[in-house]
Amino acid sequence: MVRQRSRPVATLTCPWCGTESQVALGRCPQCSRYLMRLPSWATGRRSRWFTRRRLVYAGILVLLLSFIAWLNYPFLPDPVILLSRRPVTKLSSASSPGQWSMSGRDLQLTRYLASVPRQPEGRVVWSQYLGEATRSAPSVVDGIAYVGSHFKVLALDAATGKVVWERETTGPVHPSLAVAGDNLYLGLLDHRVLALERRTGEVRWEFKTQDAVTASPAVANGMVYAASWDGFIYALDASNGKPIWKYEAKGPVRTSPAIHDGVLFATDTDGNLHAVNARTGQSRLRFRTTGSATASPVVANGLVYFPADGRVFAVGASARGIPGEYQLKAVWAQFWIWRVPGIPRPPGQKGGRWRFTPEKSHGIISSPAVAPEAFYVGDTGGNFHARDALLGTERWRFRAGGPIVASPVVLGERVYFGARDGFLYALDRSSGQAVWRISLGAPIEVSPVFAADRLYVRTADGRLHAVE
Repeated sequence: MVRQRSRPVATLTCPWCGTESQVALGRCPQCSRYLMRLPSWATGRRSRWFTRRRLVYAGILVLLLSFIAWLNYPFLPDPVILLSRRPVTKLSSASSPGQWSMSGRDLQLTRYLASVPRQPEGRVVWSQYLGEATRSAPSVVDGIAYVGSHFKVLALDAATGKVVWERETTGPVHPSLAVAGDNLYLGLLDHRVLALERRTGEVRWEFKTQDAVTASPAVANGMVYAASWDGFIYALDASNGKPIWKYEAKGPVRTSPAIHDGVLFATDTDGNLHAVNARTGQSRLRFRTTGSATASPVVANGLVYFPADGRVFAVGASARGIPGEYQLKAVWAQFWIWRVPGIPRPPGQKGGRWRFTPEKSHGIISSPAVAPEAFYVGDTGGNFHARDALLGTERWRFRAGGPIVASPVVLGERVYFGARDGFLYALDRSSGQAVWRISLGAPIEVSPVFAADRLYVRTADGRLHAVE
């Protein structure tokens, strides 16, 4: 006969009267209160949630998550702007084939066309006096050239140069006009950004900034991007001018922004390149230089090219800064300069690739035109440079007859630029050999534009020339 071993019966203590009982589910024999045996995880008698080990693990997890959020902030999209400040349209000022609808031609400001139906051969078709010269390059769309002039905006017949309409303004108009849909967008010295009706020049809406607006605007995904001397970059709804966001730079912004892959790039007079989320205005990167940035950035080949301090800098377009990283590297660099034992050489700024400095005392003050294989830019000594697009090394050099202060245009196998000697030059893009040059009678200080097989060039005597 096998004797079965009896299991010890666990007792349950009544929480109200303290009587021990073997009842697992029922009433207490002493106070008649209802009793129920709870699992150990609920009572905490055999296992506790808040042990010292678990608290340590939780603390480490919180620190890790906080560090990840710190690394990514402010790259996480702002939900308020995304949900409540959405543009009404999808308007864009990027140029269609045969048109030139904004400064730099495309949103990346490359001033580059891979091929053209017919190259200009240096024949002036017409010249039109626009009044005292400004720095507004024409925008040519659907056979009409829109251009800013002295105290007015003009619409000209691109085929003949005759005035179609003109609209008076409160001062000289220096920015190029951006054309998107049925609207023209421009900035004024009286601190306003305007939207004009294309056919008549009537004002559709206006937005007030805190200082002059001399940078040409850009339109992308239904938003107008305008920069001001007040140090802010504004994103406005293209349909009504309502503000969506504004971003504060470190100095006045007098150059046009470039936009690529959802990121806006802009420079300020303190020599900074800013990379900003184009939809929300949140900062991604600030790249610092030692001198003023004098012209707009250009985005191509995975790089951002921009002139500052007389040089051209190349920065990775996808680079992102980490808050506090620059300050940490500055301290690191100081210890390295002091030759503190064990301190290695500090790395450069995030995203920095290379810089190109012209020889002698010549400086670069205009944006380059960028093609896949090379970028093209002139300097104030009259040298025109073709440099490797990825490495910045020299491919060829051409000597013009005067300082070059305006950006060139690359059209197929040729590159065109103007100089202060009054000549418009056409060079072979691969060799740098001159194809032709013509004199337009006055210094050329504004970049030429190309539309419908013609170059349109402004000169310092207030004239606009059509060249084919």
